[in-house]
Amino acid sequence: MKASEIRKKFAKYFEQHGHQKIASSPLVPQNDDTLLFTNAGMNQFKDYFTGKANAENPKAVTIQKVVRAGGKHNDLENVGFTARHHTFFEMLGNFSFGDYFKEEAIKFAWKFLTEELKIPTEKLYVTVHHSDEEALKIWNEKIGIPIDRIFKKGDKDNFWEMGEYGPCGPCSEIFFDHGEAHAMPNFKPGKDQDILDDEDRYVEIWNLVFMQYEKTPEGRLDLPKPSIDTGAGLERIAAALQGKYWNYDSDIFKPILDSIGSITKKSYDEDKYKGPFRVIADHIRSCTMLITDGVIPSNEGRGYVLRRIIRRAVRNLKELGAPAGSFYKLVPAVFESLGEEYPQNATNATLAEEYLKLEEEKFLETLDQGLKFLNEAIKKELKDKILPGEAAFKLYDTYGFPFDLTEVILKEKGLDVDTVGFEEALNRQKELSKKSWKSGQNADLSIFHAEKEKHGTTKFLGYSSLSANSKLLAKIDLEETTALVFDQTPFYGESGGQAGDKGEILLNGKKVSTVFDTQKPVEDLFVHFSKDASLLDVGKTYELNVNSKDRALTARNHSATHLLQAALIEVLGDHIKQAGSHVDESRLRFDFTHMKAVSNEELKRIESIVNREIQNSLEVLTSEMSMDEAIKAGALALFGEKYGDKVRVLQMGSFSTELCGGTHVKNTSEIGLFKIISESSLASGVRRIEAVSSDTATTRLVQRSNTLEEIEKLFKVKGDVVLDRVQSLLSEVKEKSKEIQKLTDKVQSSQSENLFENPTEIKGNLYKFVQAPEGADLRKLSDGFIAKHSNGILLATTIKGPKIAILLRAGKDVKEFNCNTNLKEVLPLINGRGGGKPDMAQGSGDAGADLKNIDKKIQELI
Repeated sequence: MKASEIRKKFAKYFEQHGHQKIASSPLVPQNDDTLLFTNAGMNQFKDYFTGKANAENPKAVTIQKVVRAGGKHNDLENVGFTARHHTFFEMLGNFSFGDYFKEEAIKFAWKFLTEELKIPTEKLYVTVHHSDEEALKIWNEKIGIPIDRIFKKGDKDNFWEMGEYGPCGPCSEIFFDHGEAHAMPNFKPGKDQDILDDEDRYVEIWNLVFMQYEKTPEGRLDLPKPSIDTGAGLERIAAALQGKYWNYDSDIFKPILDSIGSITKKSYDEDKYKGPFRVIADHIRSCTMLITDGVIPSNEGRGYVLRRIIRRAVRNLKELGAPAGSFYKLVPAVFESLGEEYPQNATNATLAEEYLKLEEEKFLETLDQGLKFLNEAIKKELKDKILPGEAAFKLYDTYGFPFDLTEVILKEKGLDVDTVGFEEALNRQKELSKKSWKSGQNADLSIFHAEKEKHGTTKFLGYSSLSANSKLLAKIDLEETTALVFDQTPFYGESGGQAGDKGEILLNGKKVSTVFDTQKPVEDLFVHFSKDASLLDVGKTYELNVNSKDRALTARNHSATHLLQAALIEVLGDHIKQAGSHVDESRLRFDFTHMKAVSNEELKRIESIVNREIQNSLEVLTSEMSMDEAIKAGALALFGEKYGDKVRVLQMGSFSTELCGGTHVKNTSEIGLFKIISESSLASGVRRIEAVSSDTATTRLVQRSNTLEEIEKLFKVKGDVVLDRVQSLLSEVKEKSKEIQKLTDKVQSSQSENLFENPTEIKGNLYKFVQAPEGADLRKLSDGFIAKHSNGILLATTIKGPKIAILLRAGKDVKEFNCNTNLKEVLPLINGRGGGKPDMAQGSGDAGADLKNIDKKIQELI
């Protein structure tokens, strides 16, 4: 049975039993800072389990994309060495939010495996938590599993936790027996073990978690409603049904393995190549799915983990002899098996290819640098034929040089590495990495969930009206502000990058309160924030008026961002994806994926295209359709975003089609004018354009025109001649600056002759300590000394503002003196920092520090 058929059977089976199929959430957890990646099907339902929110349907079924390569659940180091560990996999799950519990969950799982998939019952074994007699009885008495096929396990195996904090509970696991041929050689259960501890032969294929608790910083609490969370690995089930021991041998991986073989001209059937093939096949899936869900390679948090996975795969490709620039070519093969279930990811395939191409190129450069560093470290840092752990970690962290590769190279040379020291350095880095993504506790949204459950969703009228009579349903005191919930509203709640509306609340035609912001803290609940809501009473009806001027300007900026994205794609290519945006009444900001700075010529073309489409007076139309229909219509979606069954599609003529819930102009001519203010780098592979439109753009042009008039008056010239005059003046200033610098150098050279007199001889080297005039160029100053004394060592300082600058330099004939090492040793004496190369290093420290101690210490070091 193919994997695609298993997916369909699973969803259909649970839908027939009253479950609602919910689309997979993105791999970047939404509204949950405690997780690095989505690591289980239940992540998106966390608030349902904890009771902060109630699901419309208390039973759900999902096919969830999952990454386990960081945080608590981290399978990265096992990938390629075991038959069934992956960084990316698909988790089939059924869930109950306070509806059914243990007995029904167990029956559902057993019947699906034995009746729908027709797995022989003698192939299946079961575990329960050692304290869970209820589950044991259900398996034995209700399902009919013999006691000798049910095994009790402790917390380590049969108590599931999502992460450091969150829902948790005892679990029951179902194991598949791959047969005696795959048994662990000479395995005999030891103390506290049973036959299922032979993990080679018996494989867990489904975990039924009985959610009873929530783990918090204060301790473990009972959940308000016991619930069910199950997870079955698609790859493991597919392998079992297809008679394969290794997951990689199932139909899921075949297109990728075939592509690797085509690129490398090697065969997966040869044992010596199987390991690298499997690592690459796994890693291209996780890399592709992460990038197409919005994760960008970087040096921290999620991006750092992604970069590590990419580099591990590229190194294995290199071992197989693949040509440089091959990794990205595997992306199409990924979507042969995943494209149908995850069409949004498939639409971003070009983006994945662009990033993977760039990352491989950069890594192959750093790989060569890493080898150079390793050889240098072997020469300089080896102690008793052992490379220090810190040196190995620098290779791993800075150059992405895998630790196992360091070990292999050292062993080939008859050397070893300090594994303990490496692990200590790695653990320190992991703690820092955690801090970069675990930025703090999530905002407590339970009060807003409660209001939504009590009053329902807010009816939004703002697409067609800026005023409405609305009943105040809730008034929530948030200390400095008051949150107001109405039954309906014309106010747009901040989302999709568009700022929330501002406006007024009236009673009998008189203003009684001001709304300074509108948000949607939970889905479809519009919350109005006010600082003067004391006169408002719950239950009364008020007139809500949106600030029409701000709304119109915001709509123009928002529509301009759609034109901007379409223009970017036209000029730069279809790898352009929105990576973030913000629009309000004053300006717009658009972040997008692109590997290099946008040139001035490209920016001019982009700006010209946007203004062309504004002048073309394109009609702006909105319509609702299914996600599948929208994608077929060519609508652009935010990558990494999860959409509902119905989506709002915004079309601007035939030029732009996007999914968008924001407010817009009815015709592009309303935008008036578009002007780019700046283009900059936001992160590696992400650029940012800031721009203005409409009245703000006009005001900006008028101001710049007025400035030009003032410049014309100063130079007493008009029009284009002004530019010639300014360029001429700049050239003149440049020449004068050169002359001044030459004179300064002459003066400094003359002074330095006196400064360098009478150097001290120390062990065959000529040493001089110089306190140069304030603001002196120490590097140029040192050139004169070193040119005169090839065996000279110069310590030079100068005052620069509140700091003292310091330079240590050695001539080419100086032996066994490292300026970098020695300067770092003395800088703490002046509370300073710095570094450099063996022949020259620079730093700075406190200006008031006593320099005699540094002079003395350097002489001692010489």
